[in-house]
Amino acid sequence: MSTFRLRGIARWLPVVVYVALCGCFGQTGVPVAERSPVEMPPPQTYVVHQDDSLYSIAWRYELNFLDIAEWNDLQPPYVIHPGDRLWLEPRRVAAGTPVPRTVVAPPIRQTVSRSDSEPPGGQAVPSTTSVVVAPPPVPVPAPAAAAKPVAVAVPTKPAEVAVPAKPAEPQVAAKPPPAIPKTVGADAWRSPVSAQPVRGFGDGSKGLDYSLPPGTVIRAASSGVVVYAGPGLGGFRHLVIVKTSERHLVAYGVNVPPALREGDGVNQGDTVARTTGGSTAGDFHFEIRDGGKPVDPRSLIR
Repeated sequence: MSTFRLRGIARWLPVVVYVALCGCFGQTGVPVAERSPVEMPPPQTYVVHQDDSLYSIAWRYELNFLDIAEWNDLQPPYVIHPGDRLWLEPRRVAAGTPVPRTVVAPPIRQTVSRSDSEPPGGQAVPSTTSVVVAPPPVPVPAPAAAAKPVAVAVPTKPAEVAVPAKPAEPQVAAKPPPAIPKTVGADAWRSPVSAQPVRGFGDGSKGLDYSLPPGTVIRAASSGVVVYAGPGLGGFRHLVIVKTSERHLVAYGVNVPPALREGDGVNQGDTVARTTGGSTAGDFHFEIRDGGKPVDPRSLIR
């Protein structure tokens, strides 16, 4: 190869390398993380942890809580304990596995040992009857004459003054949770915030993501009962799940302490949380599940 050609290649080589590097870095973008707290696929069984509830487990694996309850013979209010093992799929009997049958044990025969006086034939030999002679009665001396009772003066106790009973304090009746309907209509929903989401539903997102300014009040989108309020999933510190109907669950993922506790009754518009200052304090994730499957909240909120 000539010297002239080598010099030309050396002159253009840095340009080629620079263009190649620019092309590589130009294709690098900011990764978009999925904030939905879903782990797929679900395992066959799941061991309950300290902060779990049936609803949080169903939410984690995108299952219907009614199905999990049926697979594990659970009845309302679906109480589970740490260490319990739950089936996350219908239980099946493997092919060729014998089905256990109920075995009835035969009656227990009681063996009675024969005495020496009973012959092998079963007829008892009469034994000699012994007569017991009772001893003669012992004479009892007559009781001595009773002493004449002496009257003793007993000081009288002063009369007790009746103290009026303290009136009972009025009992405040606990606020009953709202009734859970089979389903809810389109007019039962409202937007939890007035801001626009920074990420919508679809393309891998199971709900709506918001970035809210400090002091924003996140309100309940629909009435119901809080069935889970504990550690968050999907990168959020706190998660609140509200059971709105036998079909619908609503989740609020926040990084600020929520204003609701498990078991609270919620009315539409109640405060769920209030954002504060901080790098992630304004992050808010909102989801609605219908039968365990995520739906676009904007299809229900009119």
